Amino acid sequence: MEPGRFRAVTERMDAVLVRRLGDPATLADGRPVSGAFASPFVGAEIGGSKSGAARLGGAINADAVLEPTFSARVVDLIGVKKGDFLTIELPIELGGGRYKVVRFKPDGAGMVDVVLSVNNERADDIT
Repeated sequence: MEPGRFRAVTERMDAVLVRRLGDPATLADGRPVSGAFASPFVGAEIGGSKSGAARLGGAINADAVLEPTFSARVVDLIGVKKGDFLTIELPIELGGGRYKVVRFKPDGAGMVDVVLSVNNERADDIT
């Protein structure tokens, strides 16, 4: 195998998979991008009500537990920086909407997890 061929093949494969299977999003500058959107929410119950349990969202700020993430190819996110906005083009029930970029977690293999926060203007000065 010639040098660099493996990297070139995996880059092409990543591009096809992300484009075909990814969730659609729009960057702040209007560019479309595809990636995997995940909005994990710890729906565990904690003590505090008469029944001995309370829904987590009712007891604490959900943003403290909710860390929405958009995983995409590094080359597709060139120019995106902390504080930029990203719109996930999914129905609201699936977490779609406008998010602010909080930080980047590259995996070293050409992909990056973009950690997002819910667009909340009241909290802009403390993030």
